[in-house]
Amino acid sequence: MTAARKIHGPHDPSRIDLDHDWELDYWTRELGVTELELRAAIRSVGSDDTERVRKHLMGARPGQIVDRG
Repeated sequence: MTAARKIHGPHDPSRIDLDHDWELDYWTRELGVTELELRAAIRSVGSDDTERVRKHLMGARPGQIVDRG
């Protein structure tokens, strides 16, 4: 029997940490992007700062990013 998988929130909501699978799952769901899109956005802005990445993605896909802040 397998336990239901729980999506945890980030340890630090101001930073996008891709070192843990559950955080990667959280951020891709939260921002409505794929893992590749998220990694590309972080590279593009040169930072893992949540707001900088969110703003970059909003510029790229304005109608699809949900602001939950």
